[in-house]
Amino acid sequence: MEKDTVLVVDDSEIICTIIKDILESSSLHIAIAHSGEESIPIAKTLRPTLILLDIMMTGIDGYETCKILKGFPETKDIPIIFITGNNDSESVLRGFEVGAADYVSKPFIPEELKARVKVHMQNVKNQRELQLLMKELKEMAITDYLTKLYNRRYFMEKLHEYVESDYTEFALILFDVDNFKNINDVYGHNAGDIALVNISNIFRLILREEDTISRWGGEEFLVFLPNADIDTAMKIADKLRKEVERYTFTFESTDFHCTITGGVVKYDPDLTVEKNITCADQALYQGKSMGKNLCINYLSCLESM
Repeated sequence: MEKDTVLVVDDSEIICTIIKDILESSSLHIAIAHSGEESIPIAKTLRPTLILLDIMMTGIDGYETCKILKGFPETKDIPIIFITGNNDSESVLRGFEVGAADYVSKPFIPEELKARVKVHMQNVKNQRELQLLMKELKEMAITDYLTKLYNRRYFMEKLHEYVESDYTEFALILFDVDNFKNINDVYGHNAGDIALVNISNIFRLILREEDTISRWGGEEFLVFLPNADIDTAMKIADKLRKEVERYTFTFESTDFHCTITGGVVKYDPDLTVEKNITCADQALYQGKSMGKNLCINYLSCLESM
């Protein structure tokens, strides 16, 4: 289990030893600095969970040290508990004004020191858990639950943002898994889910870093290729198609194969985003009617029509 760290900053060796003896445990490491100047680089490197900071020290005092620590992005959010021999309200108020979270008085009552540290350590833990939860909720809001690709709503938001910016040429590819109903009927819906997940992983491995892909719906995927002309888009689309075709999917010791068909369109700024996607869908439909497992350029689709 990873230990939390408390940094104790005090110019008294005796005080540091007392605090270490009171607080150190199998789950809590105590680091020590003997001046404000010494504590700053240590805090930036260690990024302790909590800092116990003496107010009256040689060199820069605790107030100034606290202000400096609150000015660095690495340390600004670390709770600081002041160690003080002055219990007057003016000293305490000044400590809060420079960013302290709490204070403890000397001489220490061990149980009080432990309790105050425990409260702030728990606050930090709660904050971490909240941040993690917020991150998970954000990911849930923008990704598809099965494939972990971007969902349709978020993809459209990003695409509209790109179109409204000073974009260069780009292309769209709309893919559909061929005969997907047969996969579900023959091997079961879990096999169909495995196919979608593996196809998503193939796309992630092959697509460029700047490309964006979404699960468009059901067994459809929509790919956005910035800075790509139609020739580049067709090459990428066909590479994806071939990789899926040669891949062996496995479900419950049973191997099976599947293919995809793609419709490719170079973005036309005279049309809406939605209309451009419709053009890719029309090319995809023609690919389906021509036997599937191929990629069709929308312009070729228009010429044949």
